[in-house]
Amino acid sequence: MKENYEVVIVGGGLAGVCAALSAARLGSSVALVQDRPVLGGNSSSEIRVPLGGACNFNPWARETGILEELHLEDRSQNARRIWLGEATSMWDLTLYKAVVAEGNIDLFLNTLALEVDVDRAGAPRIAGVVCRQMGSEKDLTIRGSLFVDATGDATVAFKAGATTRMGREAKAEFGESLAPEKSDDFTMGSSVLFHASDAGRPVPFVPPPWAEVYRTNEDLRDRRHPDITAGYWWIEVGNPPYNTIGDNDAIRHEVLRHLLGVWDHIKNRGDHGAENLFIDFIGTLPGKRESRRVMGDYVLRESDVKQSVAFEDSVAYGGWFIDVHTMGGILNREKPPEATFDGNLEETDRRQMYIYSIPYRCLYSKDVANLMMAGRDISVTQVALGTTRLMATCAVIGQAVGAAAHLCAKHRLLPRQLYPARTRELQQILLRQDCYIPHVPNQDPADLARTAAVSATSSAALAFSEGTIGSEWEFARQMLYPRSNLDNERAEMFPVTADRIDRVEVLVESRSAKSARVELNLYHASAIWDFSSTKSLAHATAEIAPGSLAWLAFDLAVKVEPHRLYWIGVKSDRDVFWRYSDRSPTGTVCASRILKNWSAQKGSYTTRITPESRPYGPENLLSGISRPERWTNIWVSDPGQGFPQSVEYDLGKAVRFTTVHLVFDTNLNLPHMAVPGLNRAPECASDYAVYVESVRGGWRKVATATGNYQRLRVHRFDAVTSRKVRLEILRSNGDPSARLYQMRVYDEG
Repeated sequence: MKENYEVVIVGGGLAGVCAALSAARLGSSVALVQDRPVLGGNSSSEIRVPLGGACNFNPWARETGILEELHLEDRSQNARRIWLGEATSMWDLTLYKAVVAEGNIDLFLNTLALEVDVDRAGAPRIAGVVCRQMGSEKDLTIRGSLFVDATGDATVAFKAGATTRMGREAKAEFGESLAPEKSDDFTMGSSVLFHASDAGRPVPFVPPPWAEVYRTNEDLRDRRHPDITAGYWWIEVGNPPYNTIGDNDAIRHEVLRHLLGVWDHIKNRGDHGAENLFIDFIGTLPGKRESRRVMGDYVLRESDVKQSVAFEDSVAYGGWFIDVHTMGGILNREKPPEATFDGNLEETDRRQMYIYSIPYRCLYSKDVANLMMAGRDISVTQVALGTTRLMATCAVIGQAVGAAAHLCAKHRLLPRQLYPARTRELQQILLRQDCYIPHVPNQDPADLARTAAVSATSSAALAFSEGTIGSEWEFARQMLYPRSNLDNERAEMFPVTADRIDRVEVLVESRSAKSARVELNLYHASAIWDFSSTKSLAHATAEIAPGSLAWLAFDLAVKVEPHRLYWIGVKSDRDVFWRYSDRSPTGTVCASRILKNWSAQKGSYTTRITPESRPYGPENLLSGISRPERWTNIWVSDPGQGFPQSVEYDLGKAVRFTTVHLVFDTNLNLPHMAVPGLNRAPECASDYAVYVESVRGGWRKVATATGNYQRLRVHRFDAVTSRKVRLEILRSNGDPSARLYQMRVYDEG
């Protein structure tokens, strides 16, 4: 234990873990204090909430950086699905291994922060945190220069005297349409999850006399439970009537009463097919959604997230819908557990969210000078918390805070002093760590590859898979959604490389006894999640014969801007279906209209565009963005040419360098919950080599990898002087193409 750490992080959930890893890898000395025996917070095997974030409701939006590294590591070796009640100790171990591998981190598990030592001479400043480590009976005072509250409950901030809020703001305070007329202390509730297994023979269940009774499905109105082996987030209790901090133990018992009542309903009341099931896990800790929030120099609000405000100090992002649960939770039986859960399209439309930015000014306390926040306790309104509270969002916030804390320590600044002078430096550090910040490209002056000329052995054309009529299980709302019936308008977005679109064809199936009219409109999109345009660039109609499957051709003959995104909206009758595939060509999106807004979906509608689009050339590697956004931003080789495939960077002149960063494709269109166990992304390069051109001619190998499944790989080697660098991909994990988002080249000597 050091006398004084540069960064002290209290709270070992995903936000705290990512903050610690971020700061430590940049060179800061870090103390990570966690009150439980495992890391991961709500995602751990103690609570078992599955990872959720921007990608669940937005295209190509899975959170990268440290969280992606941890996620890919887990998926490569963990057979269990990511779902309610499913997390195992393998996930805990993945987090633990990552933390203990960092020499700059001292980890204090089972360590409770009891008091905060505050220096109040001038602006209040934390000097240390007084802790007790359970089991060892050690009393510790952990001192540091900068402190990060990642406790969720804002425990450190509250004890330090920081300004906090708990409850709902009034509608008028921040102009929020989803806020109540009057402020109150109501909060979303906490949940306890369970998991069940099949014994292969009948297993009786006798509930304790204090369990709640749910005799019929009507008693569980709007609380669907088709998956009877794991659940349920809607077994939730909060304020009213319980305080989610002060009444934590009472909440745990109350939630357990209802959980056992729900299990009694599944086992003993009605035909659920649960005769052979037995519960093998019930959470011992309530998973919290909401408690205190710490006020910073800016308070993120509903209008910011709905309008995707581009903050100059943006350092993280989110994209889950505004998911504010019904106050009272399962005790409020007259209402659904969340406003959209009963299929209310008006409420779905109101809460729909595209990708939005989170500013740095929300991540430090406005009145405790050396205190930062990471996780659900950041400076947001209760309405905005409905989207920022998701664990994957908290993780990227944590990584941003860790990097910011490192910069503060390096330059001897307080968190407030980092803005605005070093905001750009912070953003570029995060991008180098493979974080994503909306519309902020790589502008790192130290990256020698940023202005290179790039060539490749081949590149792919845009091609959609031929689909079937499809439906898909929606994880978040536990419903089966139709995917392709055209009485509900459907859309497909695609990248266009030509300066015109002559024709669009869609594969349509009719199950009607009469012919049907199919209508198509073409629109421009500013980004991969943007279906907001109402200005049709071209319109056409076609007829489909009764009971037929046909490619319908729409002759548009329209001039367009090349290298831009466009989308088509298609509508017809209820018995007409646009063929759907569960595969999405990179940089494409399918969507369906809710009422006013559109909901992006996974997969694609079977489409052909003339002239052919070729949006995957090597020039994309210089875009500075490492995922689809305003363009595809990826090199994809021709799948018909097999392996090996190469990209070559000409740096313009011979330069000295020691390090190459590679960013591969791990299919960021799949939410965490949809990535199966024991999985290595087929799109990711498995075996590859890095070569440099010798001054005398010929190529010299400087780095190799086999069996890779990580998105970000950093290779360091003895200093070389060369004009050209080549990446040769020998094999993927299953995809027929080689794929790369970015190569960076540095001299770190």
